Amino acid sequence: MVSFSLSVLDGYIAQFFFPFVRIMALISVAPVLGNRSIPARVKVALAILVTFAAAPLLPTAHDYPVDSYIGYLTIGREILIGVAMGLSVRFIFAAIEMGGEITGLQMGLSFAGYIDPSTGSNNTAVSSYFGIMAVLIFLSINGHLMLISGVVESFQRIPIGLGADSVMMAKKLAMMGAQIFSVALSIALPIIVVLLVVNLGLGLMSRIAPQLNVFAVGFPITLTVGLCSILLMLPYMERPLRVLLENGAAAIGRF
Repeated sequence: MVSFSLSVLDGYIAQFFFPFVRIMALISVAPVLGNRSIPARVKVALAILVTFAAAPLLPTAHDYPVDSYIGYLTIGREILIGVAMGLSVRFIFAAIEMGGEITGLQMGLSFAGYIDPSTGSNNTAVSSYFGIMAVLIFLSINGHLMLISGVVESFQRIPIGLGADSVMMAKKLAMMGAQIFSVALSIALPIIVVLLVVNLGLGLMSRIAPQLNVFAVGFPITLTVGLCSILLMLPYMERPLRVLLENGAAAIGRF
């Protein structure tokens, strides 16, 4: 006759619940998987599926119930770890979209802003285009699978129930957040240089022919040159964006 005690039952629940919290926190924050267009039920079902597939292989160093004081602290720690892992990849997407924002600003498209329903923020057409291109590249390199495998491997590096080095994690996130501006500038720098040359040419034209309305003529010229520059740069932008996204997805395993 098989019998279960309350402590054994709590151990079985904790074995699946604590990994579920970390995986669910990652899926909620990570790009593509945490998109607002994906229903919450699908996200929860995916987290449950990954948890049941990975839980038997994870180390079981915790022997305390979920509804205890230590259990509540562990839940909070797992949420923070999962959110930190998701933000490490979200920062890369933010840098790429910011590069598109700077490009659109130089082209004069910053006036044509709209509310992006997937993020709830005000974006421009170029920023959204760069974001969509980043998502397609991310899916082409199986970034979503790298996210799931990274969070599963993280249980070996940061086991459940042990204190994680929160100072180092916060420092790493701060460093990755600071790189948003440098990465965004490096993405938009070629187009900025091209448009700077165009603006210098328009300035010379206004000095040579003062009767020329630079504002009426310059905007379509700047817009056309900017779009042509993006078209010519697309074959050369794929590789650096791919490297950025691969580094962002690999950063989860380094936590």
